[in-house]
Amino acid sequence: MFGTPKSASLDIETVRKNAQILVIDDQEWPYQAALASEGYHIERWPDVQSLSRLTDGYYSLILLDIHGVGLKEDPKGQGIGILDYIKRTNPSQRVIVYSAKRQLISSTPILTKADAIFDKGESYVNFRVEIDKFLVSGATPGYFISTINRELGGDAASVPRLIPKALKALRTGNISPLARYLESTLNDEQKVKIIVSIVTAGFKVLSEFAK
Repeated sequence: MFGTPKSASLDIETVRKNAQILVIDDQEWPYQAALASEGYHIERWPDVQSLSRLTDGYYSLILLDIHGVGLKEDPKGQGIGILDYIKRTNPSQRVIVYSAKRQLISSTPILTKADAIFDKGESYVNFRVEIDKFLVSGATPGYFISTINRELGGDAASVPRLIPKALKALRTGNISPLARYLESTLNDEQKVKIIVSIVTAGFKVLSEFAK
């Protein structure tokens, strides 16, 4: 694996001021107003409104109810199917899943893709601690490089120039040189697509904190 570049973490006040948080829940989420009153930018969708917006880096963090949402996209899986789609498309997208139905919390291996799993009745303090942790750690280039490393697995040796190219793309938003390099060196079209998706979304996330 490539080494992950060290980046100074932003303080939570800076992150909170710039990060966008999405809640997808067919019912009111009990802590939305409390978070908004403390300066978090948070919105709620009663159902999935745009699949592309879930994976393009617009949101730093998604809180996803796994029951009662995503019925049009995946009637059987519902929120679990939405989680699977998000993580297959852009593995760097941070997602906290929760449910008011305790038996659903451990009902499928797909839930291991979530960054955290909560009961909907979890305390406000615990939700907030986890939200802050993910917002801060996800506001650095190192987070996106780590995600790329994880997706590359054993293919890392075939792309020795990936880190500087990915870091430059994360800084400038110019993805084309990275994409051309990956296409010429990595014999896996799906991995190329995922890495490009991670970096494209990463630039959008990081640019919010550079304002």
